[in-house]
Amino acid sequence: MQKLVKIEPENINWEEVRDRFERTMAEKLSGLPGHREVLEERKEFRKIISHELPESTSKAVFRKLIDLLCFGEEVDVYKIKKEFLYPELKRERSLLNCYKDEFKKLKKSAKVWVEKNFSEEKLQEMWKNHKTWLPRRYLIYFRQVPFQKIAADTLARFYLTEMAGFF
Repeated sequence: MQKLVKIEPENINWEEVRDRFERTMAEKLSGLPGHREVLEERKEFRKIISHELPESTSKAVFRKLIDLLCFGEEVDVYKIKKEFLYPELKRERSLLNCYKDEFKKLKKSAKVWVEKNFSEEKLQEMWKNHKTWLPRRYLIYFRQVPFQKIAADTLARFYLTEMAGFF
């Protein structure tokens, strides 16, 4: 993995990062039916697409999975995870391990920005009203974690993957 240009978290415009994140996720998740629109037996598959795939996953993979969800035959969720989810998570984990120190600094900087701009209640309301994708990967946490932390982690991950050329 190539070394990133020196990251200076204090010079990052997190509002611009957030806007890019929201645009990117809106594009990648375009056409994804709402959770109430999906048959019960397809909800776990939908959850993989909407809440588990990393932000760094290509548009093509998101599109393929959304098409399978909407138009495909019955799917084997285990096979989908093995073919699509696990390799993406491994790639993301590799990046985060490679840039551990940078990621730590980015999370700290993003946390300050998130807490200044979004109360926990506001983030929860925005999520409930489908106004943000920031806390979309809440399922990767093992316990109830504040949306502010999830949002900060998400922005830091997104920025790092963007800088590493994952998009």
